[in-house]
Order: sequence, then structure tokens, then C-alpha cells
Amino acid sequence: MPNDVIVYTRLDSKPKPAEAMSILVLQTTGIRDPKIYRDYKEMLSDNYLDSSEAYKAVVALFDQGKTTLADRLIRKVKVAGIDVAENAAPTELVAAVEEFRQQDDNWHILLTDRTDLASITALCAWAECTEPTEAELGAGVEDHRKFYFSHALFSDLFAPAGDGSLSSTVLLIPNKRRCAGIAAASSAEQTAPAYIGNVGPFYPRSVTWKFKRPAGIELPDLTKAQREALEEANWNFLTDEYGKIYVKNGVCFDGEFIDNQLGADWITEHMREELYHVYLVNEKVPYDDEGFSMVGAAVLATLNAAVALHILAKDPQSKQGRFRVTIPTRADATDEQARRREMPPIFWEAEFEGAVHSSKSSGVLYAALPA
Repeated sequence: MPNDVIVYTRLDSKPKPAEAMSILVLQTTGIRDPKIYRDYKEMLSDNYLDSSEAYKAVVALFDQGKTTLADRLIRKVKVAGIDVAENAAPTELVAAVEEFRQQDDNWHILLTDRTDLASITALCAWAECTEPTEAELGAGVEDHRKFYFSHALFSDLFAPAGDGSLSSTVLLIPNKRRCAGIAAASSAEQTAPAYIGNVGPFYPRSVTWKFKRPAGIELPDLTKAQREALEEANWNFLTDEYGKIYVKNGVCFDGEFIDNQLGADWITEHMREELYHVYLVNEKVPYDDEGFSMVGAAVLATLNAAVALHILAKDPQSKQGRFRVTIPTRADATDEQARRREMPPIFWEAEFEGAVHSSKSSGVLYAALPA
């Protein structure tokens, strides 16, 4: 016999942890098990030398409080090590990274201690291949896409001129989307970690990677021709215009803006999580219009979240996100799809919000405005 009074209380929701970039600092000078660090001083207790590239990279990631525009700082990074000889072929480096992924693939952004052009070339090609094609996804390949950040000495990036100086011919033009690079003025700098540490705290909110001023890096001594050549090759670099020092242009190696690519990655991962959530929390998603709408709601929720994060554009009049979603109905499904319990595809398209990267102002000054 049931009780006459039953009281059951539960918390309907709990605070979600703040999303942050999933960064891996991978040293190549010796095997180290992956470990999360929230304070670079903890690395010294694990026998990392303060002169090691991994330690200096984490310091640069964390110590951006003086110049970042974000209201927080990066305070979580994974550090690990692989053993690759300095003179090893680039294919050996890539093979070691892939072997490490078999141990730990739970990260997105890759930083390494390699700054030579051959290693950067190989890792850019590797990163490009980490994003599976639609056919590969259909064949069961899991999506653990990566994004590779690199830096190289500007003195290594340009071919030598006949007089012993540096020409304006860039020696490395990867032309890949899943990687970005920034020119470094000195081998003592951790230019790429500093750049990520300065802009990364905004993640997942989309902000431009241009016009930022990472702490701890100096202006490279570039000629006008060299700066133009770096722009054409889609290398980022610190520049000085009218005494204003900032990074130009916030792009991937194929010219796509870094915020767009990272935003697309966020949408992919978030939408996948939302769709799995639909199937896991409902005892059944019916194979009818109602069930298709339940699945479609996960897509809409992701796109609306991307609008709130300024990844996708908002219509100025309606204030709604500038995207279109086509959710199929039960009538759209073929008999074979119904037999396999396979919903027809949901098609969507959306517009990036973007950012203003340049402007022009012209006008006429009068002593008094004419009537």
C-alpha cells in the first residue's frame, strides 16, 4: 500500500563547467606520460627543467594577464612527451604523434617544441588529415580532429639574399586550414603559446585573433617587403602601425580566419554531443514527425548556441541567427531507411558572424558646416 504523502525533490540542473580550449603541449625530447597542469610550478615537482621548452611554453600560455583582453586566463593544459631524435625524419615525428594518440586522443590544440620548417610542414599535413571526410564518418571513423599551432624564427622563414641578408622569399607556405603559424623574433620566445594564451581564454566565444598583443614576444625586424610576403603566405606576425603593436592577421595557413575554423570545430563537437544526448536521455525517439523534430531540436539548439557565442551571425532586424535548417518529415524517409531505423539527413547552412579587420574614413573639415 502506497504512503499517503510522498515528497521527492531533485535538482533539475547543475552548473556546467566553463568550456576551455583543450591544449596539448607535446615535447619531443623524451617520453612523458600525459598530465594536466593548472600551475606551471607543479611541473618543476615532476622534474621538468625550467629551461625545457615544455615548461617555457606553459609559462607563456599562463602568463598573459598583462595584455589579454579576456576576463580570465588559461589555467589548464595537458603536457606530455614523445621521444624523437632531433635529426629524425619528419615522418618519424608524425608517427610518434600518432602513436601517442593511441594512448591519449582527448585534446584538440597541439603545440610542440619543434620550430624547424620540415617538422612544421609535416605536422601541418598531419593536422589536415585528422578531420575525417563524410565518407570516412559513414564508414565508422571517429572524429578527433586536431588543430596545430606553430612558430618559426623569421630568420628561418626567408631565403638568404646574395649579400648575406634575408630576402622576402618565404620558404614555407603550407596552405593548410587545420594549422596556423606565427613568426618569432627570437628562439628564446614561446611565440605560439603566448599567442594562444592571449586569445584562447575567450574560447568558445568567437573573437578575432587579429589586433591582439601577446605578452613576452617582441617585434621581428622585418622589412615592408617581408611583411607583405608573410601576409601572402598566411603567416601571422607581430607588427607596428603608427605605434600600435599587434598580431596580423589572425589566419590559418590557407587564409581562413582562426576564429572561423575553431568555431566550426566547436559546432561539430557540440552538435554531436547534443544529438547523442537526445538518444541517451529518451527511452525512445519515435520514427515519426515528432521524433524527427526531437532530433532536429538538437541541431537548432547548437546553432542558436553558436549565435550566442558570436560564431554565427545574427539578423539585425529579427535578432535571430542567420541559418537555415531543413528537418525531414516521416514522409521523406524511404522504406529502406525506415527498415534500418535511419532518419533522413538534416540539412543546415549558416553564416559566420565575422569581424571588422580594416576600415577607411574620409571626409571634409569645414570651419562651419555649410547650410
